[in-house]
Amino acid sequence: MTPHKRTLTRLATAIILAATIAGLAGCGSSDSAASNGDVTITYANWDPNQAPVYQKCADLFHQLNPTITVKLQTTDWNDYWSELATGFIADTAPDVFTDHLSEYPQLANSDVIEPLNRLAARDGVSANRYFPGLAELWQTPNGNRYGFPKDWDTIAIVSNQGMLEKAGITKQQLDHATWNPQTGGTFEQIAARLSIDDKGRRGDQPGFDPSHVAVYGLGLDPGGLTYGQTTWSGFAASTGFQLLNKNPWGTHYKYSDPRLAATMAWWRHMIVKGYMPPLVQASTLGQTAMFLGGKVALAIDGDWQISTYTAAKNIKVAFTPLPAGPKGSWSMFNGLADSIWVGSKHQAQDWQWVKFLASPQCQNIVGASAVVFPAIPEAANRSVAVHEKQGVDVSAFTSYVKAKHTMLYPITLDAPQINLLVQPTMEEILLGEVSAQQGLKTVNRQVNDILKYR
Repeated sequence: MTPHKRTLTRLATAIILAATIAGLAGCGSSDSAASNGDVTITYANWDPNQAPVYQKCADLFHQLNPTITVKLQTTDWNDYWSELATGFIADTAPDVFTDHLSEYPQLANSDVIEPLNRLAARDGVSANRYFPGLAELWQTPNGNRYGFPKDWDTIAIVSNQGMLEKAGITKQQLDHATWNPQTGGTFEQIAARLSIDDKGRRGDQPGFDPSHVAVYGLGLDPGGLTYGQTTWSGFAASTGFQLLNKNPWGTHYKYSDPRLAATMAWWRHMIVKGYMPPLVQASTLGQTAMFLGGKVALAIDGDWQISTYTAAKNIKVAFTPLPAGPKGSWSMFNGLADSIWVGSKHQAQDWQWVKFLASPQCQNIVGASAVVFPAIPEAANRSVAVHEKQGVDVSAFTSYVKAKHTMLYPITLDAPQINLLVQPTMEEILLGEVSAQQGLKTVNRQVNDILKYR
């Protein structure tokens, strides 16, 4: 599923470069004619947890299409986009690759990926079979479609049940935690109680030392702060905040909204209080590693990480919806799709594979693996059932969909350039180098200038 590190600052430069050059490198080499004889197509993704599952899909696909073999390529998220950019320029990119909502608008605008409208209409592939909202994310304002959704994700709290028990906190208390940006609500009280300094004093006890913390109550995932998928997004949404004037394809950001400033000020406050690790420490160690290493009691993460946490030895984990703010509990709703590179020489076969990936046949295989939630509801139900059979309650992730408390992943043009401005600003806020109000006011003007002068 979506990676779960969203740090695109370093990689965005490579994508921008690719977007500039790929139109020259790839468009002229597109070959829509089917090749004669057997064909091998390459398929790239970034998640090693999902690779075995999609290999099963590839095996079934080959049985149904004996002349087509799919060769999987798995590259770590931190290198994935830079390698794609290099491939676009060098004319060596994979035929089909897993795409992300933060990347595809720039790739589509630069003619690096193929529109699928004509092929879908010809073969009767409907976008109506997916969870509402997912398919719309992959269609540009001019009506071109660049992907069919294959999965979806939401965000929840991961808790170390042993640490909760020692702190005298019940799972029920965490499940019903409240939050607001002014006082932090009962959720901040829980995080404080779970924080322990190197002298054994808890965050809600006298003498707690925030500069020498052994266990932080709440972890921090510093990647992807531009949209805050695994950090601020759900909290801000629970105040009624909306990042864009419309989504997808908004034309105006609202980073200067006082509700977001108050939310980000609270995140900085949690670091100052010692309830959350400093940015540098969180960036160096990583939230997942800190949780599994017993350095944080709670983590905010996506459903693509369920198996990572539940497979941990000596830690009993549970999942809880994000704390309820003034407007309830909310989560970002995201989904991946697969794109066809314009430079592929086997586009007829590429389309057959992309169509299969988005079909019930493949998504039922994915659902049975329970590694992610497929985009087709019936297949997603399989995933839930598998988790239940394994004794894992994943209702925290599905609760937002049932309550209709999801907001779509933000989509605009020029996302890489915007990320280059917003990510550093968010980091400066968490470091205390600029106030949330001032930093967000300044960056809001800058990002809207990018869209205004497009």
